[in-house]
Formats: sequence, C-alpha cells, structure tokens
Amino acid sequence: MKKLFTLTLVLFLLIFEIKAQSIEITPFTGYTFDHSFPIFAGRARLGGGQTFGGMLGFQVNDFLEIETLYSYQNGTSTARSTAIQNDVRTSTNAHYALIGANRLFPTSSQMAFFTGAKIGAAILSFPEGDYRDISRFAVGLNGGVKYFVSDNVGLRVQANLMMPISNVGASLWWSPGGGTQVGLNGWSSVIQFGFTGALVFRIAK
Repeated sequence: MKKLFTLTLVLFLLIFEIKAQSIEITPFTGYTFDHSFPIFAGRARLGGGQTFGGMLGFQVNDFLEIETLYSYQNGTSTARSTAIQNDVRTSTNAHYALIGANRLFPTSSQMAFFTGAKIGAAILSFPEGDYRDISRFAVGLNGGVKYFVSDNVGLRVQANLMMPISNVGASLWWSPGGGTQVGLNGWSSVIQFGFTGALVFRIAK
C-alpha cells in the first residue's frame, strides 16, 4: 500500500513538472504555537516550538500552483486526566507531509497573495521512547504573500493551520505500552497554528 501511494505521488509530481510554467523550491522556518485540547476526564497540551521544513511548488498558470510540503516541529507536550495515574510530560516531534494546491492572487509580476489547502499525513513521535509514535491523516490550510526581488529569488511569509484528523473516541497522542490511554473526545480536537518565513528559489521553464 505504501509503495502504491509513493508511486502515485511520484507520477502526479512528474505530470505537474511537465505542465508547470515554473518550479519553486522553498526552505522555511517559523514558529508553531501551543495548543490545548480536551481529553477524557482532563486536558492535554501539544507544545509549540520552532518549525523547519521545505516546499516544492509547480506553478500551472498565473492563478494556480500545486505544492508539496514537509515540516518538522519539536516541543514539550503534557496531559492531565483523572483516568491516568501520573501526569504526562514528554518531548514530542510533529511531522507533516502534505500535498495540495494554492490559489494565487497576483498584484504585479513580483508579488502575489495566496491561499491554499493540503492533505496528507501527520506523525507525532516521541524521541525519548516513552510512548509509541502516532500517525494520522491530516489537513492543512495556509495563506500569505510571495514577493520576488529578482526573476529567480523571492521571499514568502504565511500563516499555517495543521489539523490531524481523529475519529470520535479515538486515542491519539499518548498510548503507553503498559495499556493506559488518553482518548480524544472530538473529531479534530488538535489544531496547530503558526507562522513561517521562507526564501523562494524559482526555476522558470
């Protein structure tokens, strides 16, 4: 299944690369804020921190681009509930791998505002090894502005909203090997909001 998904993604990217007017490579950094959400008989907090990553964009025309994204963010997360013996406090790494599209609103040949949506996977890993890694389907929304100082180099600033999707009653971030679980009581209780700034390197075709 994973091989089929990877092959499909590669084929899509090849198609977009062939039809693209230009290709943009965008390394970025920024900050993702804390997010507190309800769990069974308590609350949890997914800690914020600095975010790193990169985007690969294929501009189909003046108003549409297809884009893939990978981001990484480290933080300290906590959980407190009457259903578990001890409070949880652990280092967490949030990974997102998404693909989607941006609607461009150009104001000149140098500047364009944009909004976009993406889908893909979210993985929360625990570098200290005290909990199992968790993978979920995820949705991302973004909006911002790009400004090119030359034909090939630009600046990009945007806001991001990342949402790992959970079914009602599913356990999400903490699943200790001993069997204790902290369950979410909402469909998408986790929402990560942040800002990023980036350099854009454009390759015109």
